[in-house]
Amino acid sequence: MYDIFIPDAGADRREEMIGDYEEIATIKDLLRTSPQGLSITDISRQLHLHRTTVAKYLDMLQMKGDVDLRIMGTSKVYHLSNRVPAAVIRGFYTGPFILFTTRITVKEYSPDLADYGIVGDITGKELTDTELAPLYDDSMPELCRRAVLGTPAEIRITTPDKKNQRDLKIRIIPVVFDDGRAGCAFLIEDVTDLTIARREVEICEKELKIVSEDLNEFVFRCTPDGILKRVNHPFCVRMDRKPEELLGFPYEPVISREDLERLTKMKQQITPKNPTQTIAFKAIQPDGMMAYEEWTYRGIFTEDGRLSGYLAVGHDISREKHLEEQLHTFHASFEALVKQRTKEMRQANQDLMKEIARRERIERELLIIEAAFNHASDSILLFERSGRLWRANETSCRLLGYTKEEIASISVFDINQEITPVIWDEMWEQAEDEPGISRVISTHVRKDGTIIPVEVSRTFFTAGPMTLFCSIAREIR
Repeated sequence: MYDIFIPDAGADRREEMIGDYEEIATIKDLLRTSPQGLSITDISRQLHLHRTTVAKYLDMLQMKGDVDLRIMGTSKVYHLSNRVPAAVIRGFYTGPFILFTTRITVKEYSPDLADYGIVGDITGKELTDTELAPLYDDSMPELCRRAVLGTPAEIRITTPDKKNQRDLKIRIIPVVFDDGRAGCAFLIEDVTDLTIARREVEICEKELKIVSEDLNEFVFRCTPDGILKRVNHPFCVRMDRKPEELLGFPYEPVISREDLERLTKMKQQITPKNPTQTIAFKAIQPDGMMAYEEWTYRGIFTEDGRLSGYLAVGHDISREKHLEEQLHTFHASFEALVKQRTKEMRQANQDLMKEIARRERIERELLIIEAAFNHASDSILLFERSGRLWRANETSCRLLGYTKEEIASISVFDINQEITPVIWDEMWEQAEDEPGISRVISTHVRKDGTIIPVEVSRTFFTAGPMTLFCSIAREIR
């Protein structure tokens, strides 16, 4: 029997398609090296292809959105572009969209635009027509013209409907229609929930910042690798750095190797079930001084239990440690000399405890005096000989409309315009001859310029080397 050879038409077709792809890729490579664009004749001459073949390939690329065409005189010049075929948007984009022609009129749109205030048939409507007003922004016409020419853009708008207001992110991208004509598309994404979530996060972050700034403790938040993401003011003071000099950089306390190993092991013990751990160590501060610090690390975990960072709160316990060290020293000395100086060491310990109690009592008294001074019902102002304000209570700040920081920079002449430097000198000279309390009716000037009548009790007093003028004022209503 004789073998009969039957040509494989499918193989020939596959070889032809492969040849087409290779030639198309060659054309795209050539256009990529010619940003100004090439005509059919230019491409045909440089690739040694027939003009009809080149025209066919360019039509295919134009339909795919890979090339754009512009008319220059009598020539058609092609250049690379990055357009999305309209059919792809229709078939694969699941969100709402609008397709515009080169004249920025609606060619097609998705049926779910009613949720954003677009109702009725908008086919053929221009972007500036009232039917498209819910999605219109003044910058859109220019962005659409650029998109038609091949430059994508993105814009965020808020729909005008107050009852059902939405935040939208609209991507304006270049497209090519089935007939090869260029256009642009609105790809609409509703980001209302995301915007609300971001606002809530911003509010929470502001509240956390306010709370952390009011603390005396050192507070920072970092990634699992120790990169600082948030720091409060006491921590910046402790580090002798500004926030911008700390954020984005790793933080590792200057401590001994043993303490660093303890800190590393402690972090490894933090889990979602056991999120907090506390450690104390001796650290070297930026000024070279040694300090004892106690830190509590809290692990921050995602919903799936993955560690996303730490929130650390620390404070200086040097005073307590020094007291402990002193106490240990006293105990060691007491044990060494117990046979010879038992009575003396007991007395020393008793004296030490009395001194600690005395200091604590003084501190409590100072705190009580400070609280009484600040919460007095009358305005209390203390002035130096130069007329500069030495101290003011909180009542005076409220009466005069200043903050605690602002009032520290004013003088007696700012508050009471009846007192001139000459009168002020005479008052101090008379205070030596006529000591005591004097009561007068006067006026005070608030921060906003308002003049208020007040009843003032004035006196001079001396505390150690300092003599101050005390003004106790009450507004006359």
